[in-house]
Amino acid sequence: MRNIYIAIALSLLLPTFALAQKEGDYRRSSIYSICISHDKAKYTSEISDVFVSMPTPDKYNNHDLNIKLISSLDKKESEADITKFLEANNVARRVVALWFNRNSETGECDVEKVSERGLYDADYFDVELSKQTIRGEAMLKDAGEELINNTFVLVNDIRYVDKEKSAKIASGIVKGLGAVLGAFFGSSISDLANTIGDAVEDIRGFRVIVTSYLYQLEWNDEVANKFYTDYYISKGEVNPEKAKAFNEDNTTFKLKFVGSKKVDSGETSYAGVFEPIDMIRKVCTRSIDKSVLELQRTYEQFKVKTPIYSVDPEITAKIGMKEGITDASRYEVLEKYMTEEGLTEYKRVGVIKPIPGKIWDNRYMATEENALGSDLTATSFTKVSGRAEFLPGMLIREIK
Repeated sequence: MRNIYIAIALSLLLPTFALAQKEGDYRRSSIYSICISHDKAKYTSEISDVFVSMPTPDKYNNHDLNIKLISSLDKKESEADITKFLEANNVARRVVALWFNRNSETGECDVEKVSERGLYDADYFDVELSKQTIRGEAMLKDAGEELINNTFVLVNDIRYVDKEKSAKIASGIVKGLGAVLGAFFGSSISDLANTIGDAVEDIRGFRVIVTSYLYQLEWNDEVANKFYTDYYISKGEVNPEKAKAFNEDNTTFKLKFVGSKKVDSGETSYAGVFEPIDMIRKVCTRSIDKSVLELQRTYEQFKVKTPIYSVDPEITAKIGMKEGITDASRYEVLEKYMTEEGLTEYKRVGVIKPIPGKIWDNRYMATEENALGSDLTATSFTKVSGRAEFLPGMLIREIK
């Protein structure tokens, strides 16, 4: 395939203009999530099962490969160990292949996923590329800079913290009460209390510490040029040499370590929990959400944009406590523009803040807890500064 960037230096001769947006009509970063499974640790299988069933974190596109679990013999992994694993298994190359729906046998590729996630009309995109137009080249470069480059791999080390001693005290109280009641009302009361006590022991004793390691795909002009020129095989094209060359390239495609965060689940309310597995799911899901939030706040490139859902009678957005919103939070309002070169950019047009008492509690199982704000469906905001009118579909992003 030709070098796609030769034509980018030419002007499209189009004025810069704002793009109309709709709620849900925005580009998300993509993420591939993995969990380290500690084979000898307590609750390993339960934690692994829960992780595999977790949905992709909100506001990200699912870019999962078929490997979701990394087996460990309960050693303490380091960033170097994880990096070595990712490199040895050519995860970066596999992530690129998924972007282009690459056929592992023939090497054939397409741009359907790029078109879909880039919000391009697929047919128009294909025509512009096939004609090698300036617009087609610009669209592909735009997609590469904002989409492919914003692909992340998140490796989560979830470790169970044994609180067995304190849990046994709690369960002993329940069992003791059951014994007293059983003396008066019969053994059935005592048996029931023992069963409840065992459950309390498991539920109260469950806590995890999650260490999340964040990596970003390195996608720049040099890497893109090599892929499109040396490895991209169009549908219907037969080129076994290119296919083999891609499969044997262990150096071009790389993941850059961004950083890590460690979070403690702490005490989690077991309101709404009826089985121990429900508590494991609740603790692990909330902990992963908390870890993702901390990474977003620390690393600018991992921050997400969210569209304004409505503006009348109040400004609302489909984010809440899971995304860390508090009364003190502030968000910039962004309007999407297209430059003369056909590239997407964002311009701040205002700042908003949440309305106290109208922050949505969208944490996992908040509804089952009857938590304050869990009956809402969005968070309401008020304008701090900016243009006279905000519109649904404009994007917001948290600021410090």
